[in-house]
Amino acid sequence: MTALQTTIPANIVPLRTNSEALVQASPSATTLTRLLHWSESWRDEPGVLLPDIPAELIEALPTALDMARHQLEPGDPGEVMAALSTLASRRGFPLPDGLALEMDVESLANLPRDLWRKAFRAVWEGFAYRRMPEVPDFRAHIADELAERRTRLDRLQGMQLRLETIRLREQWDAESRRRRRPCP
Repeated sequence: MTALQTTIPANIVPLRTNSEALVQASPSATTLTRLLHWSESWRDEPGVLLPDIPAELIEALPTALDMARHQLEPGDPGEVMAALSTLASRRGFPLPDGLALEMDVESLANLPRDLWRKAFRAVWEGFAYRRMPEVPDFRAHIADELAERRTRLDRLQGMQLRLETIRLREQWDAESRRRRRPCP
């Protein structure tokens, strides 16, 4: 009897990622989740109307920003080129020439790796046209998730700017009060 190989090769990336894996890995997952909800809830409110923000949310902001940026990191152009070549040979499509292929690879490599792989898999499984898929054909499968990630980053950056504005306003108010204080 032979044993089954149970190790996964290092170059294999799961096509379905657990989007909450980064949040769950953090010791303050609840705080990060609250911060995301807070930034969503208060995104359109003027900064002067923001209530006092809990200190743990302010402390969690840099971590949440790093996670949001990490989820938008671009993929590998080599992987994209290999995938497009494989798709073209499998379906009998000619690859675009020169600059067109370069632009396709560059555009698709700018997608986060997990979303690129998800889009590629969807095209591989369901593309029915008699031509080589183009960038919009891939993006159509991940447009909502990509927009959601970008929106999350934008809202967290907006929250960071609001907190900085509040901090500066308090600093300027304190300086103004010191200047207006009568001399003894």
